[in-house]
Amino acid sequence: MDRGQVASLLEELRATQDKATMYRKLVKIRMDVIGTEAGVEMFYSLGGIRLLVALMSKPYEKVLEVVLSILGNTCMRKDCAKQAHEHGILTPLISIISNIPNPAIQCRGCRLLGNLAQFPAITYVIGKDCSNTAYALTSILSETNNTAVLIMAIRAIRQLWNEKAIRSLMISQGCIKKIVGLLLKFARNEAKALECTSEEEPHEDETEKVVIKRMHAPDRTVTREKFKNIVRHMENSHHCDIVGYQVIKSYRWKDSQDFKMPEAKETVELFIGILKCLQMVTTTISAQVAQEVYDENGCGMKCVVFLCSETSQFRALALKIIFNLASNPDAIDKLTACDVITMASDLIMYANLDDSEKRFCTSVICLLAKEACNRGHIRRSGALQALMKLAKQCFEKRELSMILYALYQYRFDNLSFDILLSNGLVSFLVGVLNDIISEKQVNHIKHDDEETMNTSVYSKRRSSSQKASQKKRSDELFNYKGSNYYRQSKMAKLDPYCSAPESPESGYASTSTRNPSSLTSSPARIDDLEEDLEDNDIYSPVCSDAEEEEPQENPEPTTSSSQPEPADEAEDTRTTEFDILAYLYDDNSNTYLTNEMAATDLDCDGGEEEDPPPATAPKGEKRLRNQVSFDDTIDDNEIHDIELEIVSSKAFEKNAMQPILTLLWSISKSHRGLEFVQPDTLATLLKICKLSKKPRSRAYQIIANIIKHVDHFLPLLKQDFVFRLHEFKLPHTAHSRCWSCDEMKSACNELMSLFGNIAETGYGQGEIAHILRTAERTQQLQVSIIVTFVIRDSKLLHKLLFDMKILNTVMNIILNENDEGGEELHDQRLSAAACSGITTLAQNLSICGEEEDTGTPSETLEAKEFDNTLTICDESSAEEKVTFKVTNAAGVVESVRVNKSLLIQGSDVFERMFDGDHFVEAKNNEVHLREAISVDGLRYFFYLIRLQTVNKLTGMAPPPKAIGSSLDALSLSQKYMLPAVERSVQNIIKTLLNDDCVLNVFEWSLKNYNQELLVASTYYFLYADISGAAKCKLFRAANKSPYQKEWRRLMNETILFRVQPNLE
Repeated sequence: MDRGQVASLLEELRATQDKATMYRKLVKIRMDVIGTEAGVEMFYSLGGIRLLVALMSKPYEKVLEVVLSILGNTCMRKDCAKQAHEHGILTPLISIISNIPNPAIQCRGCRLLGNLAQFPAITYVIGKDCSNTAYALTSILSETNNTAVLIMAIRAIRQLWNEKAIRSLMISQGCIKKIVGLLLKFARNEAKALECTSEEEPHEDETEKVVIKRMHAPDRTVTREKFKNIVRHMENSHHCDIVGYQVIKSYRWKDSQDFKMPEAKETVELFIGILKCLQMVTTTISAQVAQEVYDENGCGMKCVVFLCSETSQFRALALKIIFNLASNPDAIDKLTACDVITMASDLIMYANLDDSEKRFCTSVICLLAKEACNRGHIRRSGALQALMKLAKQCFEKRELSMILYALYQYRFDNLSFDILLSNGLVSFLVGVLNDIISEKQVNHIKHDDEETMNTSVYSKRRSSSQKASQKKRSDELFNYKGSNYYRQSKMAKLDPYCSAPESPESGYASTSTRNPSSLTSSPARIDDLEEDLEDNDIYSPVCSDAEEEEPQENPEPTTSSSQPEPADEAEDTRTTEFDILAYLYDDNSNTYLTNEMAATDLDCDGGEEEDPPPATAPKGEKRLRNQVSFDDTIDDNEIHDIELEIVSSKAFEKNAMQPILTLLWSISKSHRGLEFVQPDTLATLLKICKLSKKPRSRAYQIIANIIKHVDHFLPLLKQDFVFRLHEFKLPHTAHSRCWSCDEMKSACNELMSLFGNIAETGYGQGEIAHILRTAERTQQLQVSIIVTFVIRDSKLLHKLLFDMKILNTVMNIILNENDEGGEELHDQRLSAAACSGITTLAQNLSICGEEEDTGTPSETLEAKEFDNTLTICDESSAEEKVTFKVTNAAGVVESVRVNKSLLIQGSDVFERMFDGDHFVEAKNNEVHLREAISVDGLRYFFYLIRLQTVNKLTGMAPPPKAIGSSLDALSLSQKYMLPAVERSVQNIIKTLLNDDCVLNVFEWSLKNYNQELLVASTYYFLYADISGAAKCKLFRAANKSPYQKEWRRLMNETILFRVQPNLE
């Protein structure tokens, strides 16, 4: 129809008062006008909506039926719904639904109401001004038996559930209970009807049996009442060996014959509508919601569980309801009683699930894993293995976070550790850690920043340790129980899932903390995990008969342009962001007092007090100390303060490292396994220590736990763990004055010492000796080097290094030799590690350079300037000069002139030589030196004499340009008997020893019989803390020296002197 015909039709409809004519015109409009999008647009623009709203007041049921049908079809569009609302459609519509019992009218009225409720602005007005809406819909549920009416009424309830005011009224009027009652009515198996009466199970709580699982004693069966008393006592004591409990019940979800699947098409549609409505209802975190879905003796929840069966067509819908209930703390016990955990475990292991169903089952298992009895069900059913398999195949970040949360719950479940370890838990967690650290950058703390670095919560506690130590334990307990934190922690026990993870994208349930004083304080939430399960698109179901209704096209959803202000701003500000880290630490809340007392005890023992941050620090810096970042280590005493500040963050999804490390730490304390000593595992943990600002983190503690297990000693001994540990000691090349690198070096030394303690035991010695005698050659060489790193006991070192010839083996590795003196090539990394082992051995034996107090600190030598005003020869002066002639390496004679008076003043030998004509040198004023003295060395020697004459020569001579000049000066000072110069030059030589000159000093000291420099240079070969490659090059150069035999002998004797048993 064209626009003119539509306008004419509407005019005729507006003018007529005849019921039959009115009916015919309306039918024509429904069939010929609004069947297309263009027709709806013409109808809307010509004022058809306003006309039909006015007709709703006519007392003609047949007319009302068609009017409601037309409005239901047109009000799927936002502009039509808005116009209908502006013309006051709500009041007559709700009046019609409430007062006209005609099923066709009620059906179309509920459909129209549901279509209008899809727009938040209209829903808000319904909740504000039409309070009788909830009563009208709730009454329909109990008064009508028409399936079509029930479907539309339940749909309208679902669309209106998001509005708080309506939601409160519906809950108070028993709407949920009536919906669950409808589900039971159509699902009940009449032949095996449930007898949900209180007489059948009197005093359930009193007669129900609970099996208490204990670590060091047999299991014990008690009543539920007795069990509650035991739990109450456990809360006040941290010494308890109870590891879990199991409720004994006769109900199993697979054994239920009380329900049946619907067969009729209308009943199937009703079930789908009820389950979708329950999906929306269960997003509200409320005790009353959980109780009413549970129904009497669990009939309602058991029916939902029954609909999750492997052959059920409602499985996806029912699983979503179960998932939402699992996020409600008040529903946990009820879900456990209905065997939900077994159901989810069976489905995930045996059913053919699609991705969304598998995700729901996984999430239910993960959320319920916090309860010890549920963890027992998961363990015994085999779902734990299935969960590990899913974890390894999981690539979606939110799902992986949920699985990690569930695994975190097992950190105290010793009964499950063996299953987890055998299914690759450690390698899986290490893989996740690798993915995390691959994106991290090094951000260390410099020594300059130490004073301004953010102090931890624990440090602030220590600053007030003296005051805290004066308090009695009873005072602390009194103060703690009167604090806000105590009340919050008690609420956390009552509501342990208050911060469970959720995500609109993945279907994780809402985790808003509920207010116990309000049944509807938690807002409803719409998940769009599965588009095929939800009704987020604007749509309207068909409720007209086949002859009168045309198929409808669903227009694209649009949002309301005029959003009303919400009644409660707090409801809008509630977040549905993923928030699992607070959830992970939630169960630790009851240990706050224990940790406070432990911190106080630690403070009383005495500890360095750290300065708090300056009072003028910006807010950003103060906030930074409580952020959970990659680099910040969470101290055990800081966890509870962190809990209070991260409840609205995406901490776990952004950074799952801390919980993973905590889980690994818990397992590593009491369990051992080959996965812990895999090279990849150890390398990852060391990388975390290396990248962290504070290396002594959980990763460090995990490595320490791994080393402490005696069973891990042999696998660690047979790999390059010790070499890698040494490599991680080395600071980053660009990190000067880095506090974190220094701490890392200290931490690695402590781990090396811990490994050495086990190596020095009888077991460790036996394993080392067995490998050295029977293992392959490569293994023997590796263990020989490891001995130099970790063994510190002098008697054991003497036995290993000399009796078992380990020192000779290590030196052969460095020099590429074998025991017979022939050439044997070794791996470059092995040679470098052997050199580093020699360095560590020297440090352990306290072989080090000795610096005298010479008045010139060695650090400032490089910055010291020569006194260029002091000259050894003034050419313009009339003073007599002496020429010293030396022959260089090329055979060319070179000369150096010096003032004669300077020589006479500086040395008694020169005074005798030049005072008179007794010597040829005095007659010719020439001195021919036969020694191989360089010109630079000669000039440097005369310069030192000049310094001595003007009293500027200290115990440390100024550094020369080359160490050879110092050696020449030392040789001349001995020849011409200048002890002050000799001592000063010898000190500077010892100070400036490095890998470039130590071999020259060593050879010179042997040729010139200088014992002090010989000892210093020999020591330097051993203790020099240079890279393994540089030291290897130095050793090989010394091995090619003319004094090679003396060098090898002195090295061995130096070490032997330190480790020989009769040293005392």
